Amino acid sequence: MKPHKKVERLMLFSAVAETLNFGAAAEKMQISRGYLSEQIRELELALGVKLLQRSTRQVSLTNEGKQVYADTQKINRSVVELEQNLVREQTQLEGIIAITAPNMFAHYLLSELCFSFSQQHPDVSFHLDTSYQRHDLNRGHFDLAFRSTNNPPQDMVAKPLFTYSHTIVAAPQYLKQAGTPKVLSDLDAHQCFCGPDQDNWLIKGKRTAVKGWLKLNDNLALIQHVLEGRGIARLPSYVAKKHSKAGELVALFEEIKLGSTPSEPPIKSTSQLFVVHPQRPHQSLRIKAFLDTVKQAQHEGYFSG
Repeated sequence: MKPHKKVERLMLFSAVAETLNFGAAAEKMQISRGYLSEQIRELELALGVKLLQRSTRQVSLTNEGKQVYADTQKINRSVVELEQNLVREQTQLEGIIAITAPNMFAHYLLSELCFSFSQQHPDVSFHLDTSYQRHDLNRGHFDLAFRSTNNPPQDMVAKPLFTYSHTIVAAPQYLKQAGTPKVLSDLDAHQCFCGPDQDNWLIKGKRTAVKGWLKLNDNLALIQHVLEGRGIARLPSYVAKKHSKAGELVALFEEIKLGSTPSEPPIKSTSQLFVVHPQRPHQSLRIKAFLDTVKQAQHEGYFSG
């Protein structure tokens, strides 16, 4: 017996067990008495036990029938609970929003947005994952993802938030001590902080080899080293802009204009950041509200720094 058919027959049996009357049960389920009787017989054959004692005057439950009826009541309660949860998801602003996002974006922009939302909706909390793992939103427990990519997933709803580039920066105290690089080749004499597998930077559409005493997969720790005047780094523009406005970092090579030739087309040096979520016809109220908040922040220029 197919699982969905078994469930249907168990629910029909439950209606009969509740009323102990085939006619009343058939009317309640809006089916014919003959179809109901046939489905109960098929259920008994599939289970290999007799569930009901039938006579011309009454219907009663066998011992096995009493046990199955008790189990169907558990199923009914689960269905009711499921329906209540679905209604609550659609009508009440509460629960957890699970998000995966790049750690610098989460630290500099997203965390503040989540905090502001939670202040307006105190029954909503956030689970924020800032690992570099690309989680499958169709399988995992994350509701949303913020992803930096120029190729958003085709099987998801992916809405662009902003485009950003990268800026080469150093602290004023580092430049005072080590000097300010004027041309790209000057970087060879400087301490340049990179990720573990990085040995060049894309600057103004050109790849430039770099080296330094530190390679680090923790971007926030890397930024702290730069702020303390220990070297130079290549940071997303929205991060560099914040520290530059505060006078903590200085942007380098802003005046460099790199041309290109037909044989050497310019390399694309910008990225887009998207908010991504599965294509669900009935999104929970809290997710809808948070996506509206993100959209409003975008319109107000929050992501432009």
